Amino acid sequence: MSNLPAHGTYSRYGRHACRCDACRAAGRSYRRRLGYDHSNGTPRLIDATQSRAHAERLTARGWTQKQIAAAAGLNPASVSGLLRAVYPTVNRRTAAAVLNIALDRVPPVPRLMVDATGTRRRLQALMVLGHCLPDIARRIGAGVSSLQQTADGRWDMVRASTAGKVQRVYRRLSITPVPPTRFAEQARNHAMANGWHGPMAWDDIDDPACVPDPCEPIAPARLNADDVGELAAQGLDDVAIGRRLGVSPRTVLRARTAHGIPSGAAA
Repeated sequence: MSNLPAHGTYSRYGRHACRCDACRAAGRSYRRRLGYDHSNGTPRLIDATQSRAHAERLTARGWTQKQIAAAAGLNPASVSGLLRAVYPTVNRRTAAAVLNIALDRVPPVPRLMVDATGTRRRLQALMVLGHCLPDIARRIGAGVSSLQQTADGRWDMVRASTAGKVQRVYRRLSITPVPPTRFAEQARNHAMANGWHGPMAWDDIDDPACVPDPCEPIAPARLNADDVGELAAQGLDDVAIGRRLGVSPRTVLRARTAHGIPSGAAA
């Protein structure tokens, strides 16, 4: 498959020496614009700092590079180069296209994306049962961090391909007994700390309007106080205990407070 730029672009004309009618026209158009800018003293390249800062603000609000490129009408490689500070300058038109994206704008939804509700609930339900994310990620062929963010509700939309893979793995694992391991216990504790629900809680796991059955147990009722006390006695602080038990430091703090367990001090 060819990676050449499309016909009718200056890149195909200048870098790849194509002289078809469409590329010749693109070359003439580029030279006219260049001559116009030179005659008016308008630089084609400007400092990239402002546009890079704006792109970084967009990514901090959850935009992906592909979404920025789509909203600006640019090639994703241009946005990637801008964010990585490959060059100190940027084309004036590229900078303007990025700066014209309002910070309060909702990112465009790429094609082949679906609602994340069912995928999120399936991942949560598997963790309620004791399946750990690294094992789920290995079976799906996805990154652990990406699945963790999906399970935590970070995304409203996910790729249709990912949703399908999670659904297939869920059908197998939701009826597969989980061996009693430390990793299984961490997964259950994490689910408990977040109030997640198991497979039987949902009449329609894909329906965003469906509410879980309140009578269905969601996870162990609480952390094991003996586990927390033993780890604190070893000198581990709340962060380290939470990491060992698969829960947040805040959850450990609540458990210690409730059971009068002194704070540990990390070595």
